Amino acid sequence: TWMKNHLSDKRHKPITITPHFYHLSTYSHPVYLSLGQDGMLIEGGTGAATPIIVEHIKELGIEPKRIKYILLTHTHGDHIGSVLHLQKLWPHLKLVASPVAARLLKEEAMIKDFIHVDRKIAEIMVAKGDVSEMPPDPGNYVFNVDKIVKEGDKLDLGSGIVWTIYETTGHSPCHISLSEDKEKTLVIGDTTGFYAPHKNAFWPNYLESLENYCNSIKKLSTLPARRGVLSHHGVIESLDKEYFRKALKATESYHLEMLERLGKGEEPK
Repeated sequence: TWMKNHLSDKRHKPITITPHFYHLSTYSHPVYLSLGQDGMLIEGGTGAATPIIVEHIKELGIEPKRIKYILLTHTHGDHIGSVLHLQKLWPHLKLVASPVAARLLKEEAMIKDFIHVDRKIAEIMVAKGDVSEMPPDPGNYVFNVDKIVKEGDKLDLGSGIVWTIYETTGHSPCHISLSEDKEKTLVIGDTTGFYAPHKNAFWPNYLESLENYCNSIKKLSTLPARRGVLSHHGVIESLDKEYFRKALKATESYHLEMLERLGKGEEPK
């Protein structure tokens, strides 16, 4: 009942990015679908948007049984919220994540933080009119990673759609990115922080390590991608090295500003 009644009158439409790649859910918290012979959802979304994701898959005419995996770029609370709802609806879905993610998803503190974040996002989505009501409690906050992936591993979905995994820590210790050669698509996730395309502005977000963050950006800049897929704000078409250069420059400026403010005696919050 929740899945049917949860959608608001404010219509979000699925977006076909390429013949094998789709944007589902909302602009702020997108979920992507890669489709070869098999399908893979990329990003775990937010709980309140689950009915939108399900409706988008239905609108695209894709049989849910064809979708085999949900891959997590990382385990922050705004990136795993739809997983338990979708697995409850479609128990065949296998969760894919990094080894560190598999460990973090078992930690009580992480689950507690996730519940808080997911609820806050749901409240915002209801207030904005994206959805009509709060999602129900999943009842069982257990995340089981079915397939652990590491640097260089490949996920073959058939029809020539093969994804290669890259460890891109810095934003988080569990973050992974992935690239697909046939259509030259690169899932950046939150590796470059929070990017607002309409302002061409970056908010650097190196929560784990500044060094790892910068090295991960440099790693992705070497890959031959045509488009970059973000964890927030959709897809960057015509991706080039300039995007990564700007991300590094913004990080340097931000970090130097923080050091300057600390040097003047400002207390970190």
